[in-house]
Amino acid sequence: MYQASNIYLICGFAAIGGGLFGFDISSMSGVLGTEAYKNYFGHPVSYTQGGITASMPAGSLVGSLVSSFIADRFSRKVAIQVSCVLWVIGSIIQCAAVNVGMLCAGRVIAGLCVGIASSVVPVNGLSHGVS
Repeated sequence: MYQASNIYLICGFAAIGGGLFGFDISSMSGVLGTEAYKNYFGHPVSYTQGGITASMPAGSLVGSLVSSFIADRFSRKVAIQVSCVLWVIGSIIQCAAVNVGMLCAGRVIAGLCVGIASSVVPVNGLSHGVS
């Protein structure tokens, strides 16, 4: 069986899992100030906007807590695949959002992915020969 020994390659994949968090936060911060966003979602007040923004880290918290159960029960590979499917589903729901509730639901689902990937991807890299 192939054992990865290139530390830069392994760390690069580990960074991708953690990079999803920064990608989502930065893309959302770029959207918040646009007039199209404000008009479409009815000029959300501060606490509504806080809920929209915080829904992704909330999903990430839950995802990171359940990631060990998924990885132990099925495997780290399956956990990473599940997180990828969750990212796609969450992205689709966010893109199709017609109200704030649907947007928050999509962000929570995408957050589950970020939590799982951020927890499992570095562990997966460590188990392949990096210590």
